[in-house]
Amino acid sequence: MASVEERLAALEARVAAIDDERGVLANMYRYAHAIDYGLDGEWIDCFTEDGVFDQRRRPGFDPVEGQRHQGRDALAAFIATHTQAPETYHKHLMVQPRIQVDGDHAATASFFLRLDEDPAGAPYILVFGRYRDSVRRCTDGRWRFEERIVEIEVIQPRP
Repeated sequence: MASVEERLAALEARVAAIDDERGVLANMYRYAHAIDYGLDGEWIDCFTEDGVFDQRRRPGFDPVEGQRHQGRDALAAFIATHTQAPETYHKHLMVQPRIQVDGDHAATASFFLRLDEDPAGAPYILVFGRYRDSVRRCTDGRWRFEERIVEIEVIQPRP
């Protein structure tokens, strides 16, 4: 049987791992809330200073090319043009996150979809795909995206 010290050390390690995972997840949630409600500064703060937001479309899309934004200035320019409430209501939903923490770095994969409102006020799914993230614990203790890759698998034209 393990000693009290060994059991305490194991418990502390498990709690630290849960805390790290929760910190990564909190940043993922903060991203979605910020992008949907025009909290541009908060959205930008989800990324490291040299962070990357990389939107990619699967092969066969027309157009195939994506958009890559790196650094706070490029991120600010992107988010300034993004739709937001109350002019346009939509929800970025992230589901089934898989998070692997390794020290002060983490890798994540999750599915996403975006619910939008058509001109008649009815909801519909505009796009879905997968997020692949590289995340880092910053000096202030918060986890931020070093790189967020948005793999767009299906998207439909807005009505």
